[in-house]
Amino acid sequence: MSIEQKVKEISAVQITESLLSDLEELSRCAGEPSSAVFADSILRKMREMVDKCMGDPYTEVVVALHDALAHQNLWLDYTGEQYQGAYNLFLSLVNQETIDNTIVENSIIALANLGFNTLPFSVEDVERLGETRGGDQKSDKNERAK
Repeated sequence: MSIEQKVKEISAVQITESLLSDLEELSRCAGEPSSAVFADSILRKMREMVDKCMGDPYTEVVVALHDALAHQNLWLDYTGEQYQGAYNLFLSLVNQETIDNTIVENSIIALANLGFNTLPFSVEDVERLGETRGGDQKSDKNERAK
C-alpha cells in the first residue's frame, strides 16, 4: 500500500467518524424542524467524502446512504430508529481496520433492511428520461420535416 493510499484510507475513516455525530443527532430529533440542520451537515460531509475519497470502500456505503437521504429530500421521512441503526452500522465500520467488498455489500443491504431506499433512482426514472429525450428528438425531426 502506498503512502497516498494510506492517507486516503485514514481520511475516509475520519470523515465517516464525523458523520456519526450528525446521525446520532438525527436519531434524537427526526421529524422535528431542528433535524434540517443535521441533515444539511451530514449531506455536506458525505459530498466532501465523495470528493476526497472516491473509490474508498467506506465511501461506497456513505454514497448509498447519501442517495437514500438526498433523493427527493427523503431524509424527512426517516425515523429516529432508522438513523440510530445507520449510526450503529457506521460505528461498526469505523472500528474495523479494513473493509472489503463483502462488508460493503452487506452494509448497503443492512441500510436497505433498516428501510433506507439505497437505490432511489429507479429504472422507471431512467426510462422516462429516455422517453423525454427521445420525444424531444422526434418532435424536432417532425418539425424539420414540415
